[in-house]
Amino acid sequence: MRKARWTAVATFAVVMLAAGCGSENADDKAADGAKSSATQVADKPARTAPAQGTLVERAAGTWKSIVSPSDNSLDTLVVEDGKVTAKGTKLSCTGTLKPEKKDGKETATITYTCEGGKDGDRGLGHVKLSDDASKLAIAFDGPSGGWGGPVDSYRRA
Repeated sequence: MRKARWTAVATFAVVMLAAGCGSENADDKAADGAKSSATQVADKPARTAPAQGTLVERAAGTWKSIVSPSDNSLDTLVVEDGKVTAKGTKLSCTGTLKPEKKDGKETATITYTCEGGKDGDRGLGHVKLSDDASKLAIAFDGPSGGWGGPVDSYRRA
């Protein structure tokens, strides 16, 4: 029962991450657009993400987890040329993004190799990237015969 609840919550989190929470009125966006752009430039440099290219190319960069650190969390994710390095409080993992096509859509999978041989019960991960390439989620299958693994959710650092 706990796994079923956790899986439902994790699935909901991935859907919300991919879709974005809330909505804004288009008129409000237009009115605040100039002010937001100027504030962003003044406060900090803009986060750059490739607008076009393959999913692996658009996922390139440094990512920061949106959840609080734990023993099994991977808090920082770095993607460079399809190679992935993920580090957490007690986990340090590497992997490779493997591009795939599923139902005519571009996807990617990843399997981590972690120091000490433990991957936090992740298994095979399925990568999802938001349309604007600002959010990334990896939904893991979990151990064989289980109900699913964790979902790692990130924002560009």
